[in-house]
Amino acid sequence: MTTFRTGRDSPPHDDFQQIVDSARHFAIIGLDTDGRVTYWNGGARLLLGWSMDEMLGQELERIFTPEDVAAGIPRHELEQARLKGYGSDERWHLRKDGSRFWASGEVTPIRGEDGGLRGFAKIMQDRTVQKKDEMRLNASTAQLESNLVATTHERDRLWTNSLDLLLEIDAQGHIRAINPAWKRMLGYDEKDLVSRHFAPFVHPDDVERTAQAIVQASQGPLIHFEVRIRHKQGTYHDIAWTAAPEGGMIYANGRDITLEKRQAEMLNAQTRERLRLALEAGRLGVWEWDMRNDRVLLLEGAPALHGFASSETAISFSSMSQYVDLVHPDDREKLTAVIRQALDRNKREGRRPGTRDYSVEYRVQAPGGRFRWLEVRGTVHEDDEGKPCFMHGISLDMTRRKQDERDMAFLARASEELAALVDTQSTINKVAMLAVPDFADWCAIDLVQHGRLSRMAVAHVDPRKVELARDLYERFPPEPGDAHGSWQVIRSGKPMLAAHIPDDALAQSVREPERLKALQSLGLRSYIGVPLTAHGEVIGAAIFITAESGRIYSQQDMALAMELARRAAVAIENAQLYQAVQQADRDKDVFLATLAHELRNPLAALSNAVTLLGLRAPTPERLPAIQALMHRQVGQLSRLVDDLLDISRIATGKIALRREPCNLAMIINHAVEASRPQIEAGRHQLSLNYPDQPIDVFGDGARLTQVFANLLGNAAKFTPEGGRIMVDVRQDGNECEVRIADNGIGIEADMLPQIFQLFSQGRQLDDRGGGLGIGLSLVERLVHMHGGRTSAHSEGQGRGSEFVVRLPVVQRSRDAGDAAAPARKPLQESWWNGKEVLVVDDNVDAAMTLSELLRMFGATVATVNDGPAALDAIASAMPAAVLLDIGMPLMDGFEVARRIRGGYPGAGAVLVALTGWGQSHDRQAALDAGFDYHWVKPVTVQRLLEFQG
Repeated sequence: MTTFRTGRDSPPHDDFQQIVDSARHFAIIGLDTDGRVTYWNGGARLLLGWSMDEMLGQELERIFTPEDVAAGIPRHELEQARLKGYGSDERWHLRKDGSRFWASGEVTPIRGEDGGLRGFAKIMQDRTVQKKDEMRLNASTAQLESNLVATTHERDRLWTNSLDLLLEIDAQGHIRAINPAWKRMLGYDEKDLVSRHFAPFVHPDDVERTAQAIVQASQGPLIHFEVRIRHKQGTYHDIAWTAAPEGGMIYANGRDITLEKRQAEMLNAQTRERLRLALEAGRLGVWEWDMRNDRVLLLEGAPALHGFASSETAISFSSMSQYVDLVHPDDREKLTAVIRQALDRNKREGRRPGTRDYSVEYRVQAPGGRFRWLEVRGTVHEDDEGKPCFMHGISLDMTRRKQDERDMAFLARASEELAALVDTQSTINKVAMLAVPDFADWCAIDLVQHGRLSRMAVAHVDPRKVELARDLYERFPPEPGDAHGSWQVIRSGKPMLAAHIPDDALAQSVREPERLKALQSLGLRSYIGVPLTAHGEVIGAAIFITAESGRIYSQQDMALAMELARRAAVAIENAQLYQAVQQADRDKDVFLATLAHELRNPLAALSNAVTLLGLRAPTPERLPAIQALMHRQVGQLSRLVDDLLDISRIATGKIALRREPCNLAMIINHAVEASRPQIEAGRHQLSLNYPDQPIDVFGDGARLTQVFANLLGNAAKFTPEGGRIMVDVRQDGNECEVRIADNGIGIEADMLPQIFQLFSQGRQLDDRGGGLGIGLSLVERLVHMHGGRTSAHSEGQGRGSEFVVRLPVVQRSRDAGDAAAPARKPLQESWWNGKEVLVVDDNVDAAMTLSELLRMFGATVATVNDGPAALDAIASAMPAAVLLDIGMPLMDGFEVARRIRGGYPGAGAVLVALTGWGQSHDRQAALDAGFDYHWVKPVTVQRLLEFQG
């Protein structure tokens, strides 16, 4: 394989100019060795009028005048170029329309690396205007020369005043005379040049050509000849000469064309640079195949596309088979088949040269070993006999496009497969396996669980390496403070890209020598880490690493990894939601079963008590016990219903807190009193530890009492008989902390994260179950509504539990001091004593029992069971209070209240609504109808005793 570089000492690189049609001000014509046209650029079409199709294969003589053709000038030019490496051309030429124009140019041979002649390149420029000027000047000069014979003075005047260089030189190359223009243009006087040989004043590379031109001029007129003449100061000027013999001497006229040459060179350089930039931007390359010599040449841009160094401007292959060796083994047959088909089709269909014949995609292997995808489009040319002789075209780098197609297919397949999974671990495993090997050689998925990082999956095509990775992770787990890896991605919430993983960087980030050695043995090349995010929260990280494939990740690859991570996070979240729904469904079933159990217990006791009372009258000794039993069971039913209603209110945002400064110790004391029956029944030892200074919180005292009563009740329930329950209260800055601990059955570690979830039953005490699973959920939600937080701790089964409630504190004013909250004023007698009371309820049993309670408090009670009867009773009895059920037939309680307040007799009575509906809008509806109070059934004795009218 040989590399061509352009330069004066190496074969010219005009092949490229023959392929690229970019120079419009110059006619550039490619010729074969016989002088037939093989290339015809756009400048040639503009200057001469023929298109490429019209000229390909034509004799060059077509553009010469008949007289020059007869004189053999075209062949002479080619022969001069072949022999001397350069053939000048300045003469009249013919256009397609028959008009003549003057063009100056040159012919240069194109040779291969072996020195063999491949053809010629002819470059022409329209100089008709200049020629006409020169003709006029030459005509004038000829006239002057004829006049010099008669008028020497006139001749001297012209010699002296001419702006061009005038020269008299003999056939041996000795200078005989120069005009003053030499001084102005090149700095020479007569004494510097006259009698001296021309060679020291001509560029060394032009000496031989100049000597040949002098010989030619001594034999006849020389129309155009260019040579570089050295200025007296050492620089060179390009001079265009015309010459003619006279009297054994040669008279020459020289014009400085240095500026014109520089402008043409600049134009050519700019054109080539624009073309280079365009090819580079489009990732294009130019190539050609000379089928007669079986030589393939990669030209501008093509070497880089094939993975060669960017400094290589051209790469030559001695045969097409040598080039095909670069092609991926799986694509070689396809490439050669397409080429054969293109050549056969050209012959079969009789296509003209210049027709695009084929397009093919294949992979080539760069010197580094990696493969690149190319799309190649070729054009076939035929010789005079119709045989394919030459092919050229362009190559397009489509590696990125192929990668994008694979990536999009990979994402589509990933989405399809992930959508079918509903198990979290299966989803995570699938994500890791999908990435290998299409996108990565290694893939690891890490999730944050309970503040710790867990490696959920790792994938590699080699199972042994998977085991190695798991072993390294277990022996060297990542630390939250690591400056690299999953923790860094999770902390920052941003993707990380390391296009290259050099050994020194790996050594700086890995401290353990054994782990470093193992990682270095894996040959890690490139790294991407992206966060897994759900609802704006980072839940983990996905790590992608390349090794054996040699793939180097880019920003575009990182974008793909982020999209995969996004889809993976959605799939993981969906799987978790599905499992949560399944778990919720199971919890619901357990809850319903438990609720039935919890309801049957008090109902069974009540049913038995009612049966006992119905069978025979109890003795005075037994009646209090039966009454106490019924009271306890009714209370248990009320608590169950209240807890369920509270959960519903909180979930729907309909619970309202009556916030005020509350003494924390008093709240806990009330909770202890509410829980004392359970604590005493279990014969537990209760210890209370309060700080010396009182603590106030801003909240709803009743709800906070409910919180701590629930926690104390749980501690009593889940602690075996004779256990210990400790309550510790302390202040920590702007928060207070209440710890309720027991030495009971404890909580399993896997249940701790979900202990506050609705229907969760984290503890089971023998076969009696663990309750409805709503108490702790109610605790957590009520504390959260107070701006606090809850937590649970346990060392495991049989090792007790501890629940912690943290609430914001209220700073006491100095006036408050340490005074305790005022005690509730004791009741000497109830408000009902001596009052006329009407009870209205369509539930006869409920009306009867409530009436009996009121009579016990000294009230005179009348009972009716519908709305119209209530209005009649009010009009006749004029009661002080009416306890009125809302849901009744004929006329509901709202309508009764509205009529009473609308001017009916008894409008001044206290109206109390009795209902099973206790939400805020139910209370407001009662008040709007005219009720003074809204009581939720069942009405407790305590409420009746505390009522003040």
